[in-house]
Amino acid sequence: MKNRIVRAPVMTTLLLLGILASSAVAESTESSDLVIGTFDSRCVALAYYRSDEFLTGIDAQKAEYEAAVEAGDTERAEELGELGPEQQELAHERVFSTGDIDEIIWTIWSELPGVAEEAGVDLIVSTWDIIYRDESFEFVDVTDLLVVFFDPSEETLDMIETMQGMPAIPSQFINDANE
Repeated sequence: MKNRIVRAPVMTTLLLLGILASSAVAESTESSDLVIGTFDSRCVALAYYRSDEFLTGIDAQKAEYEAAVEAGDTERAEELGELGPEQQELAHERVFSTGDIDEIIWTIWSELPGVAEEAGVDLIVSTWDIIYRDESFEFVDVTDLLVVFFDPSEETLDMIETMQGMPAIPSQFINDANE
């Protein structure tokens, strides 16, 4: 049943790209003025999960868990104890596969118009949401412009550089490994 579910952001992106492609083809069959910014969602997720902001939140969650255990609040400790593995599973899906990173993108949402302007793009979409690329469109990779908002370390940047040359792991393999 999981495989039949189609994510709404993917469908919205495909619909938008289809409309744009049809209007561009109607105007010109040679080229389009539309410039599409693409990003590798895995790299953005990796930068986010290794960011000081995220790690500070994890430390606070661990402290809250320990406080709940110490206070004898077993219900809260159990909730927090389950949250950690759930977050880890989600992180694996996002960093190693093509899991939806909408929540991460929302943390930098207000920066997207500046990224688009700096890159000279009209639209920004995850590389993994594109199932067909008409060569009449110009594509610009904006991954590095998004990653920078999470203040990545040199080590993280090296990991991202390596990751960009690797294929994504199909989500069913990630889900099987987490079960």
